Amino acid sequence: MIYKILDKEEIGELKEELSCGLPGTAKIYYVIRNALDDNLSGFEVVVDNWPKWNCILLRPESSDKVLNYFKQTHICHTKSVSALKYFLQRPGLIDWSQPINFTGVPSDVIPVLSEVCRKHGGQITSKESRLMYAWSRPTPPDMPTIPDGVTLSALKPEHAKVLKSDWAKQSNADELEGYFRSVIEKFESSCLLDKNGRILAYICMQYNGSIAMIYVLPEFRKEGYFDILISDLTRKLLAKSDIVYGFIPSNDTSLINTSRKLGFEWVPQGNMTWTRFTPNVLRKQQQRAAFESSPVGDVFPENLDTLLKNQLGVPLVNI
Repeated sequence: MIYKILDKEEIGELKEELSCGLPGTAKIYYVIRNALDDNLSGFEVVVDNWPKWNCILLRPESSDKVLNYFKQTHICHTKSVSALKYFLQRPGLIDWSQPINFTGVPSDVIPVLSEVCRKHGGQITSKESRLMYAWSRPTPPDMPTIPDGVTLSALKPEHAKVLKSDWAKQSNADELEGYFRSVIEKFESSCLLDKNGRILAYICMQYNGSIAMIYVLPEFRKEGYFDILISDLTRKLLAKSDIVYGFIPSNDTSLINTSRKLGFEWVPQGNMTWTRFTPNVLRKQQQRAAFESSPVGDVFPENLDTLLKNQLGVPLVNI
């Protein structure tokens, strides 16, 4: 068997198997659950073998069947680094002539993925590794006091434009409004509003079930809004018997310490990163375009790679 595309019944079986590995399998379990519930449409679920699988890959059926944000997204999960190395090279599994965003990639897979990408005539850029932290206590967190004049609420679809503007510096900003609208419509969220309805702070979900996209207006970042949002969304998710977790940059000791004080603990099996594959042909085209579009003297050969990385970017969220 080169690989197998699962049907809906088999995807249901896979979901049940992954549920036995929670919380460590959360980042793939919730993607599979959302695909099964049609919250994440347009993806094929592919395994290296069935029913005794080692690797899972979600790939777009076609670019017109997924959100613009996900057109180049491939979601990975593996039980074995060596198995993934051979799985990714199976004929017809991946179109290596196109750029690819690999998401949910275990951190220890990066060297293998780099080797595979070089063999297929391209290069990769990776974000710093993220650590998975999940709620560890048997009871929900207590709710902090909400300041006078501030209302605790949930995000609405019309807030998507506001959220997009907060992340405007991201390389994929044009696609973020649609992404935000979709996660607001489908998943839980929390926000704080002033008496005029202005958003002061918010937090929402991702398709992999993690809490993310936390944002507090700069002038309110010492008001305890972070704790309010985390506590509220945690309570909402626990009420649904969901795993409450998020990803933290491995060098962000302040956020790690804050999360642990709130009741979140490290889940080693959940560590991951994002990786961007760019075919060499496309890379050279983009380097030339970057050079030609820059003012004379602003770009030198030695920093073309840096400029290109800034333009290519990596997905802001892990699906």
